[in-house]
Amino acid sequence: MLQTELEPRGGFSFENCQRNAALERALPELRAPHARKTGTTIAGLVFRDGVILGADTRATNDSVVADKNCEKIHFIAPKI
Repeated sequence: MLQTELEPRGGFSFENCQRNAALERALPELRAPHARKTGTTIAGLVFRDGVILGADTRATNDSVVADKNCEKIHFIAPKI
């Protein structure tokens, strides 16, 4: 079993890159998914009292702007 000295934490950490590389070395059949460029901008921030999300509003189809006012973040429920 793979051992680590890193304490688990929430949020993004570049240490995850080291973890993924170690997992790929330990398990050659494992291939972690690679990041893909989608052309969209969505950002999130986690803080003590909640989460803030932000996104652009343009939808593209290859090099054509298909919609200049597209909603990419949708309301589901008050606490979701």
